[in-house]
Amino acid sequence: MASLHHLIYQSTAAIDLSGMDLGRMLSQSRTRNTAADITGMLLYDGVRFLQVLEGPVEAVSTTFARICSDCRHTQVQMLANGPVAQRQFGQWAMGLANYVSSPEVGFVDPHPILLTLTDASLCMLLHDFQQYTGAGRVQHPF
Repeated sequence: MASLHHLIYQSTAAIDLSGMDLGRMLSQSRTRNTAADITGMLLYDGVRFLQVLEGPVEAVSTTFARICSDCRHTQVQMLANGPVAQRQFGQWAMGLANYVSSPEVGFVDPHPILLTLTDASLCMLLHDFQQYTGAGRVQHPF
């Protein structure tokens, strides 16, 4: 079995994405992710993406390379990259928190704080987010 790996990045949307655009992107991602044994979470605030990818190291690397070359993303910054003991989003081919439609959650400008977090504290933040979504406060995967 391949070692379990995670990668967390943020990027800026190169184009305005409608709800339908985002839905198509997620549908394609979920199909690819399921086939590659990738799980994760995508946060979107209308301008920026924050995404966690989990799975076999080769699959995570291939997926991230595809994202980096995707014309919908600019200013891609890797925030964390390395092995993990277990998945944090194991049941989600790609969960979504769309803060354009749920602004009360508070994902307004993650850039400054996220770049100062350690890998462990970023993972804890995302774990807490996963628990928060379990309480039904943001959108679960469709």
